Amino acid sequence: MTLSVCKYKDELPLRTITKIRNILTDLNILAVETGWKNSADGFYSVTVTIRNTNLATNGKGTTYEYALASAYAELMERLQNQAFFRLNYDLKEDALGYQGFYYAPDEQRIGREEFLNSNEEWSSIQINKTPRDFDVQELLKKWQQVSYEKVPADFIALPYLNINSGHISHIPIKMVSKMYMSNGMCAGNTTEEALVQGLSEVLERYVNMRILVDEITPPDIPVEYLKQHPIIYRMIQQIEQSGNFEVIMKDCSLGQGLPVVGVIFINKDDQSYFVKFGSHPIFAIAAERTLTELLQGQEVRDMMGVKEFVYRSPVDEDHENVLGILVNGSGYYPSRFFASKYSYDFTEFPSIEANSNRQLLEYLFSLIKGNGYQIFVRDNSFLGFPSFHIIVPGMSEIEQFFDIKPIDEYSQYNKVKEYIRNLPEITIEKTDEIIKFFGEIPYHNGSSIANILNLTIKKPLPWYYVRIDLFLSALHYWKGDFANAYYAFERFLDFSRRMQPGVFDRGLFNFYKCVRDYFGARADEMEEGDIVSLLSEFYPIPMVQGVINEFGSADRFFNVFGYLQCWQCEKCDYSEGCSYIEHEKVYKTLKEKYAEKLIEQATLSRLALP
Repeated sequence: MTLSVCKYKDELPLRTITKIRNILTDLNILAVETGWKNSADGFYSVTVTIRNTNLATNGKGTTYEYALASAYAELMERLQNQAFFRLNYDLKEDALGYQGFYYAPDEQRIGREEFLNSNEEWSSIQINKTPRDFDVQELLKKWQQVSYEKVPADFIALPYLNINSGHISHIPIKMVSKMYMSNGMCAGNTTEEALVQGLSEVLERYVNMRILVDEITPPDIPVEYLKQHPIIYRMIQQIEQSGNFEVIMKDCSLGQGLPVVGVIFINKDDQSYFVKFGSHPIFAIAAERTLTELLQGQEVRDMMGVKEFVYRSPVDEDHENVLGILVNGSGYYPSRFFASKYSYDFTEFPSIEANSNRQLLEYLFSLIKGNGYQIFVRDNSFLGFPSFHIIVPGMSEIEQFFDIKPIDEYSQYNKVKEYIRNLPEITIEKTDEIIKFFGEIPYHNGSSIANILNLTIKKPLPWYYVRIDLFLSALHYWKGDFANAYYAFERFLDFSRRMQPGVFDRGLFNFYKCVRDYFGARADEMEEGDIVSLLSEFYPIPMVQGVINEFGSADRFFNVFGYLQCWQCEKCDYSEGCSYIEHEKVYKTLKEKYAEKLIEQATLSRLALP
């Protein structure tokens, strides 16, 4: 069977699925397959989740088999890169140091001065890109605060091989996680297949960023060209025939020969749109990936994440909007993106005669190197399924090395999470920091405190953990700021009325309104008897009395309702059914396996171009 028939995969999907299932079975890890979608012919997607955890990945493809293989391969990518734990889920100290290392057996401890004076290529690139008026020493001090974990050095660094030069660079993991997030993480049936996928993702994100920031208008791919690829053309027709929809394919090569395509899904009934990008050296594969990604986890007649077209969108240039697109795939695009006056002319994808992923990899290496970029790779295949992380400085960055604002925000975010986990030790100063933090960052009014902590807890939590605004109201009330407690509670009620009608039953919603009004009366320094007299005109007397009984003592507030005791599971009333315990089990299992296999990164030099 030719490589093109196998969609440029080095193994049939059922064999990929079987191999990964066997690896997970040997680790006593059970993955559950849920959320199958098939909203149009030739579009399949599925979610694979490790049982009793939030550790999940999505897969997509043109058949059930390819979608499932995609989901399992991404699970291996995330597990072996430890992406779940580095990017989402916090762990207690003894788990972090389990097996005698924090991230990998080959990690190194380095100090600020060592980093600053290093001749290694990655650090030199970053320092040379930093504006001259920056105090790099102070910048590195800020970088030390990015992660919540306490480590016995300024930085813990992992070795990456520079494919261009064959030299090793030790890159601080805090910088890797914040600057690149999951960009460039990859897995595949072979080393070459995985690296082709990873480099393609780097190119995809780079082009997406350039189009957003520089307001580039890529040209449409002509229908005549699409018809030369009948499978792709038929997939587009399948979507368009499902409703009053239009699908526009875009040449996103930037006029530089970059193998990237884009797709715009437009709902003509409500003027909403959804945009996706995809990349691969072979046009048919790039286009197929883009289209299947469009409908991953989606019902074509009820698309999630779509945005209403607004000519002057207020968030076109907003950093959070760009970040949302690059990380979550949803956000607003500048109006120029949809215009008919293009920034460059359409050019056909180069015709590549490739009989192996090795040849495709060489093509991508040459393309990226030819554009003046260096490629750093780390092999993380400790479970036996090829998995890597690729960094291309100047292309891969989601955040910049010297971008202080997101560094400071993330450092504060970690402090805030620590405070929230330890409400018994809360102080006025810590409370003020939490309130200030949420006052300065955008947050979704429907988010819960459990979302902030990345926890799933089956047991019902006290009311102030249910929504961020309720938590802020509780903090204000605890410190005696009844007026701001009232305003925060009203934000919660207003959002619930507008966006979540029916989530709370009428009796509970009325109780919440009574709490809000009690806070308002306390803000006006009314006597308790007067409060009862006033509120009982509108609420049942037992409800009013219940509110006063529960909320009367602000100083004992959290003791009355209870709280999470994270990292002290044996003391926490909510540990039963909390996802943390299972997360830690998976993490320790992975570290035990990692401790058995030290991967020599220098062996990647075999991939280097002549």
